[in-house]
Amino acid sequence: MRVLVVDDEKAARLRLIRILSALEDLEIREAGTLEEARAALAEGGVEVALIDMRLARDMRNRDGLALVGEVRAQTTAVPIVVTASHDMAEVRAAMRLGAYDYIIKDELTEEMVLPILHGLRNTRALEREVIQLRVRQGADVKMGLVGTSPAMQRLRDMIQRVALSDRPALITGPTGSGKELVVRAIHALGRDPSQPLLDLNCGAFPATLIESQLFGHERGAFTGADRRHDGFFTAVGAGTLFLDEIAELPIDLQAKLLRVLETGTYRPVGMSSTLKFRGRIVAATLADLEACVAKGQFREDLYYRLNVLEVSTPSLEERRSDIPALVAHFASMLKRPLHFTAESLEILQLAPWPGNVRQLRNFVDRIEVFATETTITPAVLASATRQQKASEAKGRPINELARAVLSLPEGIDKLRMMEQALIDEALRLSDGNRTAASRMLGVHRKVVSRRADRLGDGAAREDEDE
Repeated sequence: MRVLVVDDEKAARLRLIRILSALEDLEIREAGTLEEARAALAEGGVEVALIDMRLARDMRNRDGLALVGEVRAQTTAVPIVVTASHDMAEVRAAMRLGAYDYIIKDELTEEMVLPILHGLRNTRALEREVIQLRVRQGADVKMGLVGTSPAMQRLRDMIQRVALSDRPALITGPTGSGKELVVRAIHALGRDPSQPLLDLNCGAFPATLIESQLFGHERGAFTGADRRHDGFFTAVGAGTLFLDEIAELPIDLQAKLLRVLETGTYRPVGMSSTLKFRGRIVAATLADLEACVAKGQFREDLYYRLNVLEVSTPSLEERRSDIPALVAHFASMLKRPLHFTAESLEILQLAPWPGNVRQLRNFVDRIEVFATETTITPAVLASATRQQKASEAKGRPINELARAVLSLPEGIDKLRMMEQALIDEALRLSDGNRTAASRMLGVHRKVVSRRADRLGDGAAREDEDE
């Protein structure tokens, strides 16, 4: 705690400083005039100001009283007046201006001074805790961490513990349970939330591109690198880099990521020197990384390096008591706020939610579309659900096809098989014209060309106009 002692008599200042030195973790500054006191306060950081009522020998001087008012009006410091006068009218005037307490100079002893500072220190510590609690509660609601169930209380406690560290963290949990919200909360409660929070989905880029996205590259590092590019490791600065779907990271890049975690350095593609990584890595995945390690699809050493701190997000099944609060939270964000009756909330609490919180939120959004009333009763809930099912029936042939493919034996690359079948059929129907096929598939022509080439298509002809 930083304390400013303001008195025009040096002997009086030294006497007060000797008393204050009995307290630990105290930084003491002193000022002999009103101007010196203002300059010390302008530097910032002062939490307590012990102010002599008269900063001159002239009994008419009221600089100390004026300073009390300035401290209260212009700073966050707490003024305490020190006076040689027993005139309580002056003391009352100082208290009206905002003085926290007063000390008579004749009573400058440890027994009189230190208890006031002890009480003030405890009060300020309690105020800080209350402010931090309010900030965290506000952050919880803003980021969607809604609910008071034991599972959510454990999650919040773990988030706060992880946020205090700068070591890697691994976020696990079922789909739709809020892993991204957890990452945002860890960053918001971390060492410097003003720093960037960047996220990179490791499965959203081809293997040839993701290295450049992560590490960056120098101009001329490879064909097409016509300028220098800062990757995520550079752009994140001292912030948080969220690597989503970390299990999708190619095995050769896993080794390079491990080096970043072990040495704190990285090397952009084409650069001979290394750069310092100042940020923090938080990873998440739906995959069972231990199973991936056993299959040789994920490095064991990287798994243990990432899994220093693990945060597991609970499924909605584990926190059914939070469903009413979640529904109210989602409904309050709609353009047309809805009110769910107690009976309808009971139905939602008993319903299965395999897609967890994400599915619940999507359901509330759909209710807004299908319900004509703003009060959602069980009857309205049933009617809206029937309309929703009717609209979903149009997509059943696709769903049935998907289920048929998924039922095929393990070991088959089902995604590749479906992708190739769609591209082959589109090319067949368009007589090999990739532009026409791309329109049929609803994607850009380059996507069809790239994927057809990757899948080994040799029948597709180039468009005649090229």
